[in-house]
Amino acid sequence: MKSRISVPRLALRWAAAAFIIAALVVTSAIVANRTLFSAEHAVQSLHQHLLAGEGAEALGLLGAKVPTGDAVALDGEVLKRTQAGITDFKAQKAETSENDPDVRTVVAKYKADGVDKESTYTLRSTGKSWLFFDQWAFEPVTLPTVKVKANTVNEVSVSGQKIPLVKGVSTLPVFYPSITDASFSTKNFEADTRGVVVTGPAKKPVEISLKTQPTKEFIAQINSKVRGYLDKCAAQQVLMPSGCPFAYHTASRVNPETIKWSIAKYPTIEVNYYNGAWVLSPLKATAKLSLTEQDLRTGSLEKKTVSDEFSFTAQLTTSTSEVSVVPVAGSED
Repeated sequence: MKSRISVPRLALRWAAAAFIIAALVVTSAIVANRTLFSAEHAVQSLHQHLLAGEGAEALGLLGAKVPTGDAVALDGEVLKRTQAGITDFKAQKAETSENDPDVRTVVAKYKADGVDKESTYTLRSTGKSWLFFDQWAFEPVTLPTVKVKANTVNEVSVSGQKIPLVKGVSTLPVFYPSITDASFSTKNFEADTRGVVVTGPAKKPVEISLKTQPTKEFIAQINSKVRGYLDKCAAQQVLMPSGCPFAYHTASRVNPETIKWSIAKYPTIEVNYYNGAWVLSPLKATAKLSLTEQDLRTGSLEKKTVSDEFSFTAQLTTSTSEVSVVPVAGSED
């Protein structure tokens, strides 16, 4: 005989199956809401946009105010480079605000160039979608800024991108967290790379002050010009070379053909930044003179070799690629 299932029993089975399916759907929705639609997930999503250099998407999600400045670090490859040193980023479990049940605080922990850091985000519930899924919006903030300062140059490199300076300063809005590096290198001047980690909004800019140093090529140019100036002085076959910092005084008669100057010791070049300009420290050198003197009373001849230690100064006119040296004792370029 064929087994028959009564209609009530079949309906009961279908009802049980529908209940199980509904329970699974609700459970899946709850799990999804706690993960894909959580405040922590919103923070992770923000970080993913920053890693991808998607500044517009990140700014739209964060809803932040962008302060005045050079926006080069807010999008594209430069944004990617500011995030390259941010690793192991993980948003911690959201904490409910004691003052407002709709507000959550999320702390993200990460490493910035290997150093443990953290950033804090505040999000507000804006309701639900499809009955189950929470919606979150970041509380409005103003993006932090980095101020780059450098003397003697009008352009620096920030996270691999050259940017102009106005009176030696440029201010850049940045996302957080981020690592901003700045440096510059020209023919005459350079500054080692310096970086700052920005972990959150701040009232004052984070400063990068680059220390300018003359390049070896710059010092070599000055050295060559100073030596050339002294060599030209030494080439003059007179006791007091014109426009030069050394001379020889004597009451005896001297045959000009016996006069021979040479530079026994050239000055050491030292350049310092003072009062808004590069200045050359006083130059010390030694000249040697060989000559034959004739005594005016006896007429006797005497070969002599004398040394003259002397000092002088020179004015510098510099740019990032050129340098002019003008000794105070004369003029030389």
